[in-house]
Amino acid sequence: MLKTYNTSLTTNEVTTADLPFVGRFLVTGASWELFTNSPELMAVMQNVSQPDENGFRAPDLALSFYVDFDSSDGDARSRPYFRALEHLYYGTYGPNDSVLVDQRNRRVVGSVCAATARDLNYWKRVILPCLAGITSACVGITPLHCACVVKDQFGLLIHGESGAGKSTIALSLSLNGFSYLADDCTYVSASKNQLQCWGSSAPLKLVPDAVTYFPQLASLALGESLNGELSYEIDPVAEFGVRCASNCDPRWIIFIERSHRSKPAFHKISSSEAADRLASDLEQLPPCVADQRDRQLAVIDILAQRGGWILQHDLRPESLAVAISQFCKNN
Repeated sequence: MLKTYNTSLTTNEVTTADLPFVGRFLVTGASWELFTNSPELMAVMQNVSQPDENGFRAPDLALSFYVDFDSSDGDARSRPYFRALEHLYYGTYGPNDSVLVDQRNRRVVGSVCAATARDLNYWKRVILPCLAGITSACVGITPLHCACVVKDQFGLLIHGESGAGKSTIALSLSLNGFSYLADDCTYVSASKNQLQCWGSSAPLKLVPDAVTYFPQLASLALGESLNGELSYEIDPVAEFGVRCASNCDPRWIIFIERSHRSKPAFHKISSSEAADRLASDLEQLPPCVADQRDRQLAVIDILAQRGGWILQHDLRPESLAVAISQFCKNN
């Protein structure tokens, strides 16, 4: 239990007496315990995550967010900005919104204005995905640069370089019998060699050209994503009526590659090659927490044993979804 802390973000010391609301949640497979003085912020977490009912064990991550109800920032929130020094990450979201992440001690301390605390969309789209990415290694979670869809509780991981079409394929599959989990980053937890894949609260992001395949997008506005690119950022359940999964047991790993083949071709690859491809996307960690990367590599090795395939194709998303569906049915 966090007894007292100094945020370094305000001039006053904040104690647990100032953070009376406490909740435990599952976020990307890890147990997050939140202390806050804001019922709105607690409601945000209840909206986007599952409750963690294993209260008998210590949480993987402790978060303390103080909300300054006297601040009047209104809509001053901006693109997040982070700087790192060894195992410490300092970030800002607006004039009076700051956060400090301690990877080594698995703690997050933040201070936000009242408008930010109430902004459910900003927490889902920006704050929580950023925190999940930064803290994943220190809480034993392995992030993969993969989309993920689910069929009968089994997960299909779709890996590809940026621009390979992971998001459009994930949405096409979700419109053809699969459930949606993630479109760009999938998180993997491991317990006694039992793997589970998880998504985050981030929206599904589609490039402007996706309107060619999904005409429904024409009624939506393009926006600037966190990396500065114009894109459609959508809730696939709300906009397309697809099913959404919370987690799954990963079974298939497909590495997407564009080619000029008239027909899609699946090529089985070794577990070591599959592991190398997945591990190439992991971020480098500072020496003081380098052992966290070793755990991630071990998880990837276990996952790669389930088999990987390279898929070379030159198909539109709907035709590719049919080919992949048939592949999963036969494998």
